[in-house]
Amino acid sequence: MSKPFTDIDGQALEALIERVSEAKENNLALSPEDYQLLLDALMTLATTQTRLANHDVTVHKLRKLLGIEKSSEKLGSVLKKAKTLSNKKNKKHKNDGEEGFTPVKPTIIVHPLKDLNKGDSCIECLTGKVYKTEPGSLLRITGQSPFKPEQHVIERLRCNTCGAYFTAPLPDEVLTDGLSNQKYGYSARSLMAIYKYFAGLPFYRQSSIQKLLGVKITASTVFDQVELVCNDIYPIYQLLFNLASDAKHYYLDDTTNRILDAKPIEKQARNSDKTRTRTGVYTSGVIATIADNHHIVLFETNIGHAGEFIDSILHKRSQSYAKPLIMSDALASNRPTVREAITSLCNSHARRQFVDVINHFPEEVEYVLERYGEIWVNDDYTKEENLSPSARLIYHQQHSMPIMEEIKLWGETHFANETVEENSGLGKAIRYFIKHYVGLSYFCKTEGVKIDNNRIEAMLKIIVRDRKNAMFHKTLLGATIGDVITSVIATASEAGINVFDYFTALQREHEQVKANPKNYLPWNYLAKSSIT
Repeated sequence: MSKPFTDIDGQALEALIERVSEAKENNLALSPEDYQLLLDALMTLATTQTRLANHDVTVHKLRKLLGIEKSSEKLGSVLKKAKTLSNKKNKKHKNDGEEGFTPVKPTIIVHPLKDLNKGDSCIECLTGKVYKTEPGSLLRITGQSPFKPEQHVIERLRCNTCGAYFTAPLPDEVLTDGLSNQKYGYSARSLMAIYKYFAGLPFYRQSSIQKLLGVKITASTVFDQVELVCNDIYPIYQLLFNLASDAKHYYLDDTTNRILDAKPIEKQARNSDKTRTRTGVYTSGVIATIADNHHIVLFETNIGHAGEFIDSILHKRSQSYAKPLIMSDALASNRPTVREAITSLCNSHARRQFVDVINHFPEEVEYVLERYGEIWVNDDYTKEENLSPSARLIYHQQHSMPIMEEIKLWGETHFANETVEENSGLGKAIRYFIKHYVGLSYFCKTEGVKIDNNRIEAMLKIIVRDRKNAMFHKTLLGATIGDVITSVIATASEAGINVFDYFTALQREHEQVKANPKNYLPWNYLAKSSIT
């Protein structure tokens, strides 16, 4: 007999329901394992009804029996294990972008037996009758050229008296992907943009691949089509930029880039009335968390640093809003000047100062890394427990702040005892930590402050990938087109939507997008698509 209560988690139960629904819709049989799961579920339901009717089980005990709630013994061991874990390299993390990702379900194609039906005599033994059993299954991943040409031949008739023409209408599925006189469909344009500004596939390489596959498209044509995509999604970028001005938290950083036609320019020095000639080209990146906890990702490529980019964003900030929280590294060029802000510093940068000298000072650096590792374990715990900002702050004040103070005291003691030379590699790492201690420890003093700047550094890998493959932008216009498209791609990816479908929809409905871009923000598009 099956046991009274069967442990089955929510994901397994949803998978079972999906398999049962699929079998019902396609008139398929279930596997013996699925039948056993159904029997166990029914047994659990019957036992639960009986015990509830007899009043011999409490709700708390019932939750534990059903596996909804862990026992206090197991919970205690989990907490103890979380406390003792260090931030080692072999610790497993989720893949970037995995959270919120919705995979595309395969199309189900049923292949029926044509010469044999249920209830027919067996053609092998000629005695028994055949019945339906568990079907076979094959998952086939097919490949094709990214861009496939279709020649639509439209039948036309003409009156031999008045000369009037009568043309067959194009099917809806053709018009959905573009206008009647449009050579490159919306879907093709979307792929071109995603290949270039997310996959890092330059225009000339897309052209080479298509020539290899027998569909010749020039690099200039690819750029022209990508520019059309930029024009259609630009209202979304403008709205995202405006919304980012009133965000509550910003991740901020930049990386070098190159624009061939960029000429030296005279720019006013920050916090000064003097001007100086500037030539350095950078791509600045910002992840802005707005009031409803949606994340906006913006990029800007020009002669300027991240601090100037955040200034252009905060310039539009409402005066009634509180001081923004900004996470960045310790470079002065990354700090805002137009608005007062709470600027916290990245602890990963401070930790990296010690990692760089571990070969020369293994014992001292190992001590710092172990202590720092406990801080990241504490931060992981606050995320796993989904603590509120105030509860997270209290937790870090109780568990992380003493560690930060201990590291600072450890460094100061080495300097006071002259056991570490201040100009050595370890001395410079200690001096960096002590000098920027206030900014590094802000996460223990203010609600909502993050512990490191890793998130924007990971996001900038999109820019780095394109820079390594394409090497440069030719003009500032080309760089701006890349910024607009990459920003919308990254923001849509953060929202967990299918970027290809999203870009295609924005092009198809570009007039509505221009009239009311708010309805087409990635999270609003996600809600709309889930309803339909």
